[in-house]
Amino acid sequence: MGMQYAPVDPVERDLAAAQLDDIGHGNEGRPWAALKDLVLRWHLEAVARARAEAWVPGLARSRDPVVEEALNRFYRHHMRVAMGHLKTENLELRRKLIEAVDCARFYASGATDAGARAHSVLAELDPRTAGAAAEQSH
Repeated sequence: MGMQYAPVDPVERDLAAAQLDDIGHGNEGRPWAALKDLVLRWHLEAVARARAEAWVPGLARSRDPVVEEALNRFYRHHMRVAMGHLKTENLELRRKLIEAVDCARFYASGATDAGARAHSVLAELDPRTAGAAAEQSH
């Protein structure tokens, strides 16, 4: 049985590469097993997301009203799910942006704390790097 490859959008490839770079940079110096677990979790989440959004083959060109209605319901369901995910991600990104701006204002005001606030904000923004930042500060 041969391998089947789907065409890859260059933008999606660049996004995946950037996410993997982020995982790698945020976990430098950690043991391979920990990094492998993070990459594996990222990959499995991506596969699960792709399966949830997968096309139902064989139903595209049907003129049967029942099939048309089923496809319409299928698309409406996935659109609602996608919109829910986007709204949640948007709110989370806004929260993170507000925290980052607050941190930048703290340092712009001339305050110093040896980077403690920056480390805590970075840990909140990206929990995967919290362990790596704590190890590097010691």
